[in-house]
Amino acid sequence: MSDHDHLHDHEHEHGEDEELPSGEKVRRAGHIVLDAVVASDLGGDDAEAAEAALELVFSHLLEIDAIELLLDEEAQEFELDISPLIGGTLLVVRRLVAELAARDGVDEEAVVMSVRAALDAAAAG
Repeated sequence: MSDHDHLHDHEHEHGEDEELPSGEKVRRAGHIVLDAVVASDLGGDDAEAAEAALELVFSHLLEIDAIELLLDEEAQEFELDISPLIGGTLLVVRRLVAELAARDGVDEEAVVMSVRAALDAAAAG
């Protein structure tokens, strides 16, 4: 099975014009976040191939309305709604933190502290 075969199928299970329920958008966005992890490795050393794979994955966020640009006509302002994307990302992160905590026999706070330290080290280096 190739890396590409690991990408989750995000075909529409509903009619094209049918609005997905909020919880379904969050669930699908979580899968898309995981697909992005897989897609980022698809290109190997080929940066263009990796970028193309990520663009394809992230286009699914638009298809499910996990990212919407709305116009408030009264205020003449645009509003960017990414709440389904954030919700899906939180589902993924929470699950991964719980898995790591269980695997290592520590509490979830220790995992979060470890990730924070790694983020700080990566930004400094």
